[in-house]
Amino acid sequence: MRYALSKPHMLRSSVLALCITALQGFRSTDAAPNPSPLLGSSWGNPRRYIHLQTTSDLNNFYLEISPNGHVRKTTNRGSYSVILLKAESRDRLAIFGVKSNRFLCMDAGGTLFTSTVCNKEDCLFHHKLLENHRDVYYSTKHGILLNLDGAKQVFIAGQNLPQFSLFLSEKNTVPLERLQHRERRNRQVNPSDPLNALRYGEASDSRAAQEDDGDLDFEPSEGQNISRETLVPK
Repeated sequence: MRYALSKPHMLRSSVLALCITALQGFRSTDAAPNPSPLLGSSWGNPRRYIHLQTTSDLNNFYLEISPNGHVRKTTNRGSYSVILLKAESRDRLAIFGVKSNRFLCMDAGGTLFTSTVCNKEDCLFHHKLLENHRDVYYSTKHGILLNLDGAKQVFIAGQNLPQFSLFLSEKNTVPLERLQHRERRNRQVNPSDPLNALRYGEASDSRAAQEDDGDLDFEPSEGQNISRETLVPK
């Protein structure tokens, strides 16, 4: 008789223990920090195309990577200003020009250039969200800010930052069909996952390219004049 009474009691105890374990598991999951804020945030979604915008007193400017790889600031949101931010690790990302199929890079002197292969030494950037909700990007190796004014400044927290190093991420407005490009036979990269290019191999470096806008498509920008300026060292 004692056995008949204790069996339901044991069953209830087992169910209660399972419930407590499950609740503890839920609490642990909720309390665990996001292992990669870049991967967890909407702007870091590898399938989201954006325009990186900075602002002056008169105009908005956008980061643009031309077909031959030159880095520019432009007032036009066009195909070559469509950017993909791709998290490479917890606090490092690559900045990829979707139309030009090139990675933004920075050399030891702070000069911007681009490459068809993502070199971890020069082509990865740290990201920081400021209290004013602007984003800054700076070289993981050299610590120099991405600045569309071309001036060189090492990022130091709390320091006054150049106006053209403060970015907003704007949603892409260019139709996807305009972003299609011809692939070279020796170059196969999926724009939605460009860090597959993290490999050794032949790369095209924009520092050896000549200035040529012949194949740059100029989309109208609400009837406004378009301004483009290739970034040069200062």
